[in-house]
Amino acid sequence: MTKFLLGVVIGIGLVLVASYLFVTRGGIFMGTDTKPFPWERAIASAAISASIDKSADDQSPLPADETNLLAGAKIYMEGCAGCHGQLDKPSAGAKRFYPHPPQLLPPNKGVTDDPVGATHWVVKNGIRFSAMPAATGKLSDSEIWQVALFLHNADKLPASAQDALRQPQQ
Repeated sequence: MTKFLLGVVIGIGLVLVASYLFVTRGGIFMGTDTKPFPWERAIASAAISASIDKSADDQSPLPADETNLLAGAKIYMEGCAGCHGQLDKPSAGAKRFYPHPPQLLPPNKGVTDDPVGATHWVVKNGIRFSAMPAATGKLSDSEIWQVALFLHNADKLPASAQDALRQPQQ
């Protein structure tokens, strides 16, 4: 039995060493202009979902009223529109990122069908191995909730918020 367990431990060790050498010696091309590896999207999606899972049920302490939606629109235009696009206008630079940042405003549905707590988590914490930065330290928690509420309601915004989205970026 001892020899068997020693064989298993050595076998696992050899696989780990071989994997490490393969990755660190250029066996995997990490450029953004190639197709994803097999299972890459599934593994990344599962990890993101597991991270967000507990926060998905969080409810905003702020109401989704015109004041907060307008404030969220202004924050979005200042910090998010460059990657995630403007109203009826996708970002010109989004294709240079990998993975591509999604268009979050109409005509796309963006994250309007996601729980507002999940969107809050993504804005607050960012997403590893993507260009999505964390807003913690840049925005207050109230501002993060305003952006999350704004994105959750992007398909039914008041006129004032839609007007803010049509203003040219500075």
